[in-house]
Amino acid sequence: MIDDRDEGGPGTGGDTDGGGATVAAWLDGVTAGVPLGPKAALVRQVLATQPTYCSYATAAEVAVRAEVNRATVVRFAQSLGYPGWPGLQEELRAVYLTRRFDPGAPSADDGGLLASSFARDAQNLRTLERSFDFGAARGVVRAVREARRTLVVASGTHGVPAQALAMVAASRGLPVTYEDRGGPHLANSLAGLGAGDCLVAWSFWQHYRSTTAALRVARTAGAVTCVITDTRHSPPAREARHVLVVPTEGVANIQSMTVATSVAYGLLAELTATDPAASRQAARRVSGVWRELDLFADDATGTGGRGGGD
Repeated sequence: MIDDRDEGGPGTGGDTDGGGATVAAWLDGVTAGVPLGPKAALVRQVLATQPTYCSYATAAEVAVRAEVNRATVVRFAQSLGYPGWPGLQEELRAVYLTRRFDPGAPSADDGGLLASSFARDAQNLRTLERSFDFGAARGVVRAVREARRTLVVASGTHGVPAQALAMVAASRGLPVTYEDRGGPHLANSLAGLGAGDCLVAWSFWQHYRSTTAALRVARTAGAVTCVITDTRHSPPAREARHVLVVPTEGVANIQSMTVATSVAYGLLAELTATDPAASRQAARRVSGVWRELDLFADDATGTGGRGGGD
């Protein structure tokens, strides 16, 4: 186990080419067969989910992100066969740079951090196209489509894509509900789950205990569990039958939900395509109710809102 002790062990990282691999896939390879303790696993997770930052950060800075001490980062690198953090970082940077578009240092003239943010999200989407597990995604779609009911859970900003999935799915006639309040509200929603039901969780670094616990409760009750996360090694992923991994790295130390939201709408497209006639009929019903409740502002022509329930 790699922890805060002084011992390190031989690894395979220094001999791994890694050319053309995503950082997450490369890390899967170099850590294969190397037992990781809880603190080393945190270091690994930071490298997988924040490769831009880690490509240039010091060992101490990575340690802060992982909430461990600097020595743990150094020993993690040594356990993979590197002399220390600089050797591991050099290969991490090489793997990462083969997969990213580097727009150069932003300036006031080219959009500054706004431009960097757009470029980062665009690169994340390109990474998703290459690495996304479409088979697993079809498993999620099938689980939601066949479920008696589906509960979608998330907390904080992770709720951005989660709410989109749940709200649009419900407006298309699917028995999908969303819970982000935690505490007794989440407990009551989970208590009703059983065989034939489905739980879809959204959880990214850093992971909320309540989301991981919800997956565990649902799995124990016999429900099909699905998670959209940023690494296959996350705590929620260990509790799920279907795991979708998406990149969430942003700029200025802000996690981006752009790709996760794109995945939400992709799943919705697949869900509605399985029965388009029923989806259109449900959407018309919801649109009528929204109009009856007078929820829409009049548009510029004075003809009223379009409706749709989205």
